[in-house]
Amino acid sequence: MLHPRRSSLWALPLILACDPGPGPTPVAPEEEPPRVVEQVPGGLFVAEPCADLYDPDVVPVFELDIQPEDWAAIEADYAAGRKDYHPAVFRYGDEVVEDAQVRLKGNPGFSWFTEKMQFVIAFNEVNPDGRFHGQRKLALDASWYEPTFLRDRVAWSIIRRQDVVPGACANSAQLVINGELYGLYTNIEFLDREWLERVFGDHHATGTLWKYGYDAVSNAEAALGLNDDFLSAYSPDELAALGEVEEWLAAWALEIVVGSDDGYWCCNHNFYLYEHPARGLLFVPWDLDGSFDLQGYTTDPIEGYPNNLGLFEQRQFLRLVEDPVWGPKFLDALEDANTLLDPEIVLGEIDAWQAQLLPLIEADPTRSTGVKEHLETVERMRAWVPARHEFLKSWIACARGEDTDGDGDGATVCVDPHDGDPAIHPAAAEVCDGVDNDADGWVDDHPDCEDCQTHELDGEVFLFCRWPRDNDAAQDNCAESGGALSGPQGAEATLYFFYTWPVQEHWWISGGSGGRCGTWNERSFTTSSDDCAVEHPSVCRL
Repeated sequence: MLHPRRSSLWALPLILACDPGPGPTPVAPEEEPPRVVEQVPGGLFVAEPCADLYDPDVVPVFELDIQPEDWAAIEADYAAGRKDYHPAVFRYGDEVVEDAQVRLKGNPGFSWFTEKMQFVIAFNEVNPDGRFHGQRKLALDASWYEPTFLRDRVAWSIIRRQDVVPGACANSAQLVINGELYGLYTNIEFLDREWLERVFGDHHATGTLWKYGYDAVSNAEAALGLNDDFLSAYSPDELAALGEVEEWLAAWALEIVVGSDDGYWCCNHNFYLYEHPARGLLFVPWDLDGSFDLQGYTTDPIEGYPNNLGLFEQRQFLRLVEDPVWGPKFLDALEDANTLLDPEIVLGEIDAWQAQLLPLIEADPTRSTGVKEHLETVERMRAWVPARHEFLKSWIACARGEDTDGDGDGATVCVDPHDGDPAIHPAAAEVCDGVDNDADGWVDDHPDCEDCQTHELDGEVFLFCRWPRDNDAAQDNCAESGGALSGPQGAEATLYFFYTWPVQEHWWISGGSGGRCGTWNERSFTTSSDDCAVEHPSVCRL
């Protein structure tokens, strides 16, 4: 029986990974290495090496001593959605900063739902000249919807391997508060004046850095200028007069390659514009923890995923990529970016960093999800990388009019996202082997294949079963697993539900009457109902 393809998100196998073994013991280097400026070969910016605090082979242990009244104030901020700074003593190995300040990090309306808080640690709030290993601030990220602890790290590593778009440094860090382990974080370089100096050099770090194009975070005394013009520009000629379009195309291509689900390409969010003193506006991606497997690997570089509600319709992007002059250059930029998604390199980083982090994830007392979920999600991420790489090669060839059949399986690149493998093509049958045999963007999309993923949310266990069934069949499937149809309970489960399944719409849950059965509409965060004979994926609570 054939079913409508509601998305390509489930285009990935969910295979429980083997334990990769213990990782290295977190250590703190005793001395800061000398800063050596080096020109990126052939690049468009100067890049100093990352500070030692971001060494990918080290998991630094940062400590904060916070007085009880200040900790109570931070907890009150977490409840109220505030980001006020509070005093703390910061320690790293034998180094101590007595006048550090700490505040909460993240979007209060979306990120603040679990026990673990995210933090910004500042060294320049009390003393404007305060720095630690050259940094004004540390940004510790641990979003509840990111169980891998890898997406930001891998995405930034990909970006830093090219020499057109500047990127942030990142590794992982543990945080100890008042002598007790608080949790594991992704440690991401803060984008500020120090970052500008590292990537552009002192002479070209004097421009204004705008978050989202309007919130000045460096050299904030400047008036709205080119960035305001960018946000209101309409034609390719107007846009080309404002900055380096080639750099913009490269930045957008990088977002597309890593599948950023919360950036400029999707969804006009989480990006920086830098008003370079000599080059005009430059684009900088940001906040990449929503990358890789959170989108289907067949997400279209221009159209996005189906039913995307306008999330992929940024005017400036579309005007340029659809332009007869800039469009071919966009394809070149996308091809260059896709070479950075080399599966051998990227999967090697994923494996090495997962081995480093797994024992620390197991020891994390405030982690939002279970270790099993971490292992499953990393496997999904690993499967996504080569699939996305091959899909983009086919998509680019098709966009250039090269409708060829490279693997000789009878299907050309415009219909075969795996044109490098003759065993994968639209006429092939799915055989439940963890491969998208019929090249439709779904892995194992057959009722005989395992189709449910476990999520531990709000202290309860849910099964998300992707294969569309009518309501009676969905109830039977839940019962066979020892559970029953149920909707998400509480804010954490509701938002996790939405973020983990971003392109589904209706799911069978409990409830309903009179021939209509209960559904959950993740687009509107509301319950509804539908004809019980209609086929939808389903949610079971065990």
